[in-house]
Amino acid sequence: MKKVVATVAAGILLLNLQFPVQASSVSKHVDQILTLQPGVSMEELQKEVADLSMTTGMNEDEIYEKMLAEMEYQNQLAEEEAKQLAEEYDATDEAAIQGGGGSALYIVGPSAQGDFYYTPSATAYVNHGHVGLYYTSNTIVESIYPSGVRSISANVRKVDKGAVVKSVSATSTVKRNAANWAYGEIGEKYSLNFANNRNTGHYGAKNCSKLIWSAYLLKGNLDLDVDKGFGVYPRDVRDAKQTVFKRKI
Repeated sequence: MKKVVATVAAGILLLNLQFPVQASSVSKHVDQILTLQPGVSMEELQKEVADLSMTTGMNEDEIYEKMLAEMEYQNQLAEEEAKQLAEEYDATDEAAIQGGGGSALYIVGPSAQGDFYYTPSATAYVNHGHVGLYYTSNTIVESIYPSGVRSISANVRKVDKGAVVKSVSATSTVKRNAANWAYGEIGEKYSLNFANNRNTGHYGAKNCSKLIWSAYLLKGNLDLDVDKGFGVYPRDVRDAKQTVFKRKI
């Protein structure tokens, strides 16, 4: 009898050792994601992950791990981008020197309706870049932190060194409809939720990449997301296969 009790006790001890380790792993991922996205609540994140677990069949820890990996990858890309820019720009160039540290120096300028620009940028603690859509040749619609979706003249909008303008491989009708839809979202609040914005609603609060991604998905059935991860980041839109380089700003 003593042997049986000892065996059961050992089994309970083993379970108690295993489950806290798993819980600690999940908790660590949650804490890291919330630190990188301080505007997203724990309740919001947990609900989204629970829903994703139901729809994808992945366990929650796998989802948290993948979300965190995508965010960390964006910071890695930012480091590579900064290194490349440092090599491209002459260190003695006055504009390049002044541009260090994130100063916006260059006017984005006009482009065709439905085009978009990308500029190096960081929101909260993830350096993922920023994108804005051309509503008309001289008017940009974009979602910026913290105010949300707005319009601004392309003749006054300043961007950082390394910014580019790209077009989308679509008909003029699709481009016009996508631009009109995005313009109709002016006034919506900004969302810091990049980690799962591919799976959130198209209407309501949104960030810059969500605005453009939703516009072309809804109005042209085009998925401007290069890797189809949980998050659609600005570089995902920039590098989507349906986009074409037009000019460096």
